[in-house]
Amino acid sequence: MRTLLHPLSLAAIAVFCAPDIATGQVVQERVDLDVIRAIREEGLEHSQIEELAGYLTDVIGPRLTGSPGMREANEWTAEKLQAFGLENVVVEPWGEFGRGWENLSFSGRIREPYVQILNALPVAWTASTRGTVRGSAVIVEVDSAADLARYRGKLRGAFVLIQKPQVMEPEWEPRAPRRSLDELLAPAERERDPERMRRRQAERERERALRDSISTFMRGERVAAILAPSSRTYGLLRVWGQSSARDPETPIPSPELVVSHEQYGQIYRNLNRGIPVRLEVNVENQFYDDDLNAYNTLGDIPGTDKADEYVMLGGHLDSWYPGTGATDNVAGCIVMMEAVRILKALDLQPRRTIRIALWSGEEQGLLGSRGWVAKHEDLWPKISAYLNVDNGTGRIRGIWDQMNGAAIPVFESILWPFEDMGVVAVRHGTTGGTDHLSFDRVGIPGFNFIQDPIEYDTRTHHTFADRYERLVIDDLKQAAVVVASTVYHLAVRDEMVPREPREEETARH
Repeated sequence: MRTLLHPLSLAAIAVFCAPDIATGQVVQERVDLDVIRAIREEGLEHSQIEELAGYLTDVIGPRLTGSPGMREANEWTAEKLQAFGLENVVVEPWGEFGRGWENLSFSGRIREPYVQILNALPVAWTASTRGTVRGSAVIVEVDSAADLARYRGKLRGAFVLIQKPQVMEPEWEPRAPRRSLDELLAPAERERDPERMRRRQAERERERALRDSISTFMRGERVAAILAPSSRTYGLLRVWGQSSARDPETPIPSPELVVSHEQYGQIYRNLNRGIPVRLEVNVENQFYDDDLNAYNTLGDIPGTDKADEYVMLGGHLDSWYPGTGATDNVAGCIVMMEAVRILKALDLQPRRTIRIALWSGEEQGLLGSRGWVAKHEDLWPKISAYLNVDNGTGRIRGIWDQMNGAAIPVFESILWPFEDMGVVAVRHGTTGGTDHLSFDRVGIPGFNFIQDPIEYDTRTHHTFADRYERLVIDDLKQAAVVVASTVYHLAVRDEMVPREPREEETARH
């Protein structure tokens, strides 16, 4: 992004001129500095970020899609949007998700070679134990489905370890919580190698097929539980789910536990030494199949003369269950909720309708946003842009153009008044892994903001530690102010956000 200094006291309306790198033409953008002043004051002096964050994390808690917590979050966020003054607020089904699941209780001990509490939690969508079960730990070495045959009849009542412990080096150089200017302004990485991506996809499919074979075999052998190592150190539990078990026609997998990296290694090493390891575990999980659909929460700030066009903003409301999903992604949801609250509190009148969407099913493959996009194909030509926040609690530092170079001057003009708040980069490149991709894949301009990483990749992402304490409230206030101004200015532009040419269109020219 250009380094430009435009004091907010100069004029109520500033006109920013920038070359459109896709066409070479000069683009003029109008930025209302009086509106920006008002947004800053409302968002920084009267923020509701803390209240929104506290209720979603400390009161509602985990929000695994299909669980009671997710349903409560849908209803509560809808009530808040209505209280803010939004219209057309709805908790809308996007399609069939499958069985819900919830962990009700867990207790466990290692009994031999010495007694200690087992630091572990169940994998989502796996079975309960039959009360308290006790048994020996066993290493099972499997490289292919054929290897399972030699264990037939030998694993009943056993705690099975399938993976080797991962070696994790000490944190010699801890990651900085803030992005440097050099990192933000560095050239984007080269585009991904398609052949390499195909090979990785094939390998993932092979691994998935092997996991399914192992799951079927272990269920038939009636093992006590499968043990798997956490991918985080220092006792952090990073838990995932057996998503195939969402299908009500699929048998429920054997109990499976994620064990802390350190304890899993201890168990594995002792077994290799020939020292017996015995465990005692009790798991109570609950499945829900009364309603196989899943839902998104949506609401509108209606537009004026361009009300049939939309600027959308959103984040995913679902989470994994061990923590309370504070940085993934209460942070993004409350930023978006606060952004629309600010706009309504100021009684701003956007020309286009501003629609907020809080998605479910993101953690299982962007399912909620993909489902909504698929159900509303009639709106594709009318959506100017979709903006997303889903990379933790860090303040916004810029935005990715998602390889849509024509959007760069638009965002540069809208974001320059926030350089003093650390917003310095509109980067040409792509970022993935979250809901903006559901829009981008069908040709709707979809964008994800760049955020400071804080502890996201090292501590909080999908872990037990992802709780209210990890939120940086002042960063989230900054993010809400930036988002509110961005969506407002996109909603009052004369034109929609430029669209990246599709391959079929490029081929014709």
